[in-house]
Amino acid sequence: MIGKVSLLILITKTMFSFFKNKEDKSKKTEAHLIDELAPLTEFSHEEFEKAKLKARIAFVDDEEVNYVNRLQKDGYNVAYWEDIENIDDFANKGYNVVVLDIQGIGKTISESSEGWGILKYLKNTYPHIVVIMYTGADWSITKFKNQADQADDFIGKDFDYLDFKYTLDTNIKKAFSNKYHLEINKRELMKVIKGTDSPDEIIQILQKYGKDKELAIKKVKEVTSNGEVIKTASAFLSLAKTIFDLAN
Repeated sequence: MIGKVSLLILITKTMFSFFKNKEDKSKKTEAHLIDELAPLTEFSHEEFEKAKLKARIAFVDDEEVNYVNRLQKDGYNVAYWEDIENIDDFANKGYNVVVLDIQGIGKTISESSEGWGILKYLKNTYPHIVVIMYTGADWSITKFKNQADQADDFIGKDFDYLDFKYTLDTNIKKAFSNKYHLEINKRELMKVIKGTDSPDEIIQILQKYGKDKELAIKKVKEVTSNGEVIKTASAFLSLAKTIFDLAN
């Protein structure tokens, strides 16, 4: 027969083993959840410095733009356009940042408001493109205030090179910011959300799993069957992947 002391030891070992296994299983489950997460992150300074020269930048002006050649010599990926005639074709070139003149461009597609009309169309139809208005005319900003409010930033034609470059870098950083694009995506989701679907819940899913598109879409589908929501989320995740790949 087993003595009382031996029995007590056996019971203690059994209980310890039971709780240890339970704890190990809990840790494995927790570790699995952590591994499953693929959160969206912002670029570090080092990642941004590496990625910024990969940004696709378009300058649109009917006159020669100061500093374009200098930016190109500094390694920036800059394209120069004298005008835009087919705006959808232009928008689908994949530019991250567009520096847009106010006057003298877009007369064939936006006769009355020129550059302001192009800005309005781009921000309404392609909201993820960062648009900087390039101007020396303060009166025009006042006249077209509603359109001006849609601009991401302004660069004055009298800026010196370092101010010009700093403003451009700031907006490239915005173009590479998942927070910036998530906020736009939230507004887009609000347009297609119906019933009990929650834009905040979907945004949280995109934040938590955004680096793994397949997993993120799976999670989105668990909370909604809305095809437009899934399509909007999928488009955002493709954009996020493109940005993420720039740092690698």
